[in-house]
Amino acid sequence: MKVRIARAAINDLVEIERHISRDNPAAARRQVAALFDRCHSLAHNPMRYPATPITGLRRRPHRSYLIFYRVTSDVEIIRILHAARDWTHLLATDDD
Repeated sequence: MKVRIARAAINDLVEIERHISRDNPAAARRQVAALFDRCHSLAHNPMRYPATPITGLRRRPHRSYLIFYRVTSDVEIIRILHAARDWTHLLATDDD
């Protein structure tokens, strides 16, 4: 199964790196690389992680972040958000 990363998720990774880099640029690079690896690992068993209350979306945790994705013929990474954020609101407004 192929993994595709949406523009919004790429933007999330850029923002995550920018935020962490303020204190530790090396840690920022490691965190983004780990998130990117976790996204691509979804190609092997995407149904392993739980569905969200938002129809068609699943989420995979990694440390303090949640990777939101859809499974169709491919895996589409929709967003990558810090778990403390109001992700239900952020994902609902993405559909507008």
